[in-house]
Order: sequence, then structure tokens, then C-alpha cells
Amino acid sequence: MDDRRSFLKKAGLLAAGLQLQGCVSATARTDGAAAITGSTRPATPDDWQQVRGQFNIDTDWTHLAGFLITSHPRMVRDDIAAHRDRIDRNPAEEMDYLNIWRHEDDSRAWAARYLGVQTPQIALTGSTTEGIGLIYNGLVIHPGQEVLTSEHEHYATKGALSFRAERDGTRIKTIRLFKDPHTVTADEVLDTLSRNISAKTRVLAMTWVHSGSGIKMPIAEIGKLVDERNRSRGEKDRIIFCVDGVHGFGVENVNFADLNCDYFMAGTHKWIFGPRGTGIICSRNPQVQDLIPTFESFSASEDFGTTMTPGGYHAFEHQWALRKAFEFHLQLGKDRVATRIHQLNSEFKEHLQQVRGVQLVTPASTELSAGFTFFRVKDVAPETVAHYLKANKVIADATDRDVGPLVRTAPGLLNDSAQLQRVARLLAEAPFNRRTA
Repeated sequence: MDDRRSFLKKAGLLAAGLQLQGCVSATARTDGAAAITGSTRPATPDDWQQVRGQFNIDTDWTHLAGFLITSHPRMVRDDIAAHRDRIDRNPAEEMDYLNIWRHEDDSRAWAARYLGVQTPQIALTGSTTEGIGLIYNGLVIHPGQEVLTSEHEHYATKGALSFRAERDGTRIKTIRLFKDPHTVTADEVLDTLSRNISAKTRVLAMTWVHSGSGIKMPIAEIGKLVDERNRSRGEKDRIIFCVDGVHGFGVENVNFADLNCDYFMAGTHKWIFGPRGTGIICSRNPQVQDLIPTFESFSASEDFGTTMTPGGYHAFEHQWALRKAFEFHLQLGKDRVATRIHQLNSEFKEHLQQVRGVQLVTPASTELSAGFTFFRVKDVAPETVAHYLKANKVIADATDRDVGPLVRTAPGLLNDSAQLQRVARLLAEAPFNRRTA
């Protein structure tokens, strides 16, 4: 196998490179999103209706929980089916290394194009959780150094860091970044971090958009703070800034360089509308640095992306069709997607503020929020609210994490203004919210 792999590295890289060149220069298909992608004018409600028509989703329901898992647009579904059919017809031929590398590199190239980086900076994973585990398990942390993180992180990060601490004794310093999620400011977060970064800090483990409160962290400014601290440090003591970016990925109109981080981990089966069981890691450095891989790669292992993409046999039809999710987003336009999602969340927040008993948790400003609108209803358990909405064909979610119990919603591209008005009206008319003046 080693001899075969060595030969295929040499013979296959040229073929893979030709494939990537074709991928990046290809003209994107228009499918049903032509009304948006074919014009520079602002998108209209009819345009977004055409976009929703690309999804095989039950239109009798209002879907506000796409942050958990979402439907695929037609071009992603079709590509999954095409790859699956070829694997079914001739499995061993499709599993040839040249084929695996070619398709894998195709998905990595589209992810790189979306983030404004080079293909070697992108590794493919199965989820945000897998990416988090690969990075926090593999980072080189020297004796006496520590990881700085917050109590607001997802339990995937908390677990990965806890496993690391249990295995080799790495010290994990956990802090609270803000007092009140609804009134948080960027200065509050930056001041807290500035006071807690010390000479021992080797890794800063942060989340871009918190799934427990809906807060969008000022990641770019945090990255600048880290860069300032690193100016006086040697390479061995440099702070490595890592970001769980899944709930900003596919929402915000930014490139990787805008985030000023070293590693960015995100699943792609949420806001990106990618195949289920897919994700990426983006590295600032195109080569493996300060990191020991956890899994052997089945790829060429010549850069960060091919070395850090775990080997083994996956649901290849999903991994290979990931390219179409990025292509779909780029067709729509990252700027239009961001504008639309922020517009819908701003509208929904305004509606909710008119409903007695409803308390917003997520900040109102787009500077500190992304695609989430989280709220509470006074004296009512979030599960009761979520069940009531579900009984009225609205899918929301209830949770209780770092800022307490709340209802989670995420207005996005599969929603429209009328749906959000209806949800607010349902809450105003709910049996648990009928109050006499």
C-alpha cells in the first residue's frame, strides 16, 4: 500500500491540480437561483422564494431550527445521488486513490474559494466536533503553558479540552466573558480577555457565534489583540487562536483572513446547506505547524489540508458533494445571504419586542449577533413554548446552557417575513401568554 500510495502521490497530484484549475475557473450553474445571481440589483422576495424552491422541505411548516441540521438544495442532492450511483455501479474503481483525491480536492478547492484562501489550507472533516477534537487533541502545548477558554463554549469544545487535560495534565483556564448577553459589548469582551491572557496562555479557544445565547463575538478584534500579544513572544510561546465558527459560517460575509485566527473549525451541514456529516478546518498556515495529526490521512499528505483530512472510508458521496454547497452559496452571493439573514432576524426581534412577556436574550445589533434570535417568555418554561410552537407547525428549540433556559430560533433563507409575523402572533395569542391589563 505504501508503494502504491507513493506512486499515486507523484502521478495523481498533476491530475488533481488540473481538476482544481477547472473547478476554480468553472462557470457556476444557475439552477433556480438565477433571479439573484444573474443580476446586481437587490434581491426581492420573489428571488428568495425561488431559492426556497431549491429545497425539498415541508412547506406546511415554519422551519426555524436549521442551526441543528438542514435540508439540501437541489444541486447538492443531485451531486450526492450522482456520486452514490457511480460508487454503486463500480465501487472499487471509484475508491481508487486518484478518484478519492480528485473529488476530495474538488470539495477543498470550493471551500477555499468560499473563504478566500488556498486549497492547501483546507482539511475536510465530518463535523465541527471532529474538527475541534483534531485541533485541540493535536496542538503542541509545552509544560507550564495553558489553554484560555470561556464558560460559554459548546460542550464539544469543553469535552475536547477536558479530555486533553485528563490525558496530559494541560491546564485549562475558563472565564466568563460578559454579564448579560442582551447588553454585551465588544469592549466588555475584549477587556475581559485582555486581563486574562497571561504569559502562560498558549491556546485561546473561542466560539464565533454562541449557540447558548446567540452572541456573535468580535472575533476579528480578538485576533488583533492576540497578534499584539504575540509580537513580544517567541515561536514556542506564541498564542494559537482557535475558533469554533460553525454558526457564523454561511451567515456572515467574511473571508478567513478577516477573522485573524490560526484555526477555524466548522461543520457544513447547517448554514452552508452541505451534505450531512461534513465539515472543514481552515488553517492560517498551508503546512502543518504546532500540530500533531490524530488520524492517518489517505490523501497525499503534502500540506495541511491533505495531512489533516482523516483517512478511512467515509460516506464519500456526501464528502465529494460538499463542493456544490459552496458553489450554491457563491451563486447566491455571500453579501446577499448575509443581508437577508440579518434582515430577517432584525425583523423578528422587532416583532418579539412587541409581544408582552417576551424577553430577548440575543443582542439586537447585527454587530453582536448573526443568524440567531433567542428569547424567553416570562414565567414559562422554554420547553412549553417550543411544544406550543410545534403544535402550530413551527419548529424551534429549547435549551439551557451558559446563560440559562431559553427558546432558540434561527430565521434564515428558508423563511420569509410573513412566517415571522405569524410566529410572533402565535406567541402573543398563546394560552400561557394571555394576560389581562
